[in-house]
Amino acid sequence: MKILWIVNMLMPELANHLGINTSASGTWMIDIAKEISFRRDIHLGIACIYGDKFRKIHLNNIEYYLLPGNGKNMLMYTKQYENTWKKVYDTFNPDIVHLHGTEYSHGLSFLRSYPSVKSVVSIQGILNRIKDVDFGGLTKLEAIRFRTTKENIYFNGMLEMHLIHKKNARYETEILNKVEYANCVNSWDSSIVKSINPNIQCFQIDYNLRDEFYSAPKWDAQKINRYTVFTNPGGVPLKGTHMLIKALALVKKKFPNVKLIVPGMGNNEGKLIINSGYSKYINCLVNKLRLIENITFLGRQSGKEMLENMLKAHVVVVPSAIEGTSLILREAMFLGVPSIASFRGGMADFIRDKESGFLYDFQEYPYLASRILELFRDDDLALKFSQKAIEQAEKAHDREKNPNEYINMYEFINEH
Repeated sequence: MKILWIVNMLMPELANHLGINTSASGTWMIDIAKEISFRRDIHLGIACIYGDKFRKIHLNNIEYYLLPGNGKNMLMYTKQYENTWKKVYDTFNPDIVHLHGTEYSHGLSFLRSYPSVKSVVSIQGILNRIKDVDFGGLTKLEAIRFRTTKENIYFNGMLEMHLIHKKNARYETEILNKVEYANCVNSWDSSIVKSINPNIQCFQIDYNLRDEFYSAPKWDAQKINRYTVFTNPGGVPLKGTHMLIKALALVKKKFPNVKLIVPGMGNNEGKLIINSGYSKYINCLVNKLRLIENITFLGRQSGKEMLENMLKAHVVVVPSAIEGTSLILREAMFLGVPSIASFRGGMADFIRDKESGFLYDFQEYPYLASRILELFRDDDLALKFSQKAIEQAEKAHDREKNPNEYINMYEFINEH
């Protein structure tokens, strides 16, 4: 059985072969790809957009296809890929095509070109909901006020990204109406997908975490930096960093030495890089609330660095305005780090409030502050959450079970 994955990133193995850095996103695909590529009855191909020419590269049982282009070509539908997909199809001749994500349009060009090929999509982010919360509670006036000169020149600020999301949500709707099957990790994903295509058949298969998490030690309250909060990378408003900062200002009144660690927005010195309207807004907010000494902004983090930061944290908070299946939340709970998440999207499916963590409404930052304070003050509660989270997450991210369920899904689709 030949399975063609269409992905939005360079897989690490391929990136290493090309001598470049890969994306920090999409890491849940890595272990699954590795495991199913070892199966003798599976021939796995993976296609992505990269470079200036069409390339085919064979590495460790996987056939990689590089379609020429860049991120802009993925965001903006272009007919050129309808011809390029023919090279992939004629070479690989897949039995099933598996789209990983609906946020980009290059997979749609395959579906339009080869409607008879059996297809399944894995849900990552859902633009039909993301477009409604792009500003994360910021007003359009604030989005305009904090625009950078670069955003005014290149038209690539918060407002433009919102317009792109609205446009691409229509492509997403077409994708979901063209495929017969979807893998929805949680019931929220499934509910949104079925509201768009009531006839789609949904599987619910979880994914594997990054390799280093399976061999990592678990969270130990005796080895943490107390009163430290770690969060998800927050370069856009819908990730909710500004709401967490507002909550931090309230926590500081009780714990003046509280520390927030934000990955993906800083430099090697722990300072915020102001390179967008949103980071400009964050800088203003941090100064206004006098939190400069309480927040460290890190640059892009490897899986190992993310793991180390989580194990040192007292609490992990995922404050997103929308989130399908938060990788950061899943990894934190797998390690046993006491976690708090907004009651949004698929996160509400995973954390059991007051049992394996805390949930709160996205905009209720005073309530978020109270939950952080509760965990700072109560080690027994933190330990209870830690133990329950480990038990729950280890079942969800069973390294052997999930690849087998992928195979079962492919076999089912191939037979029907």
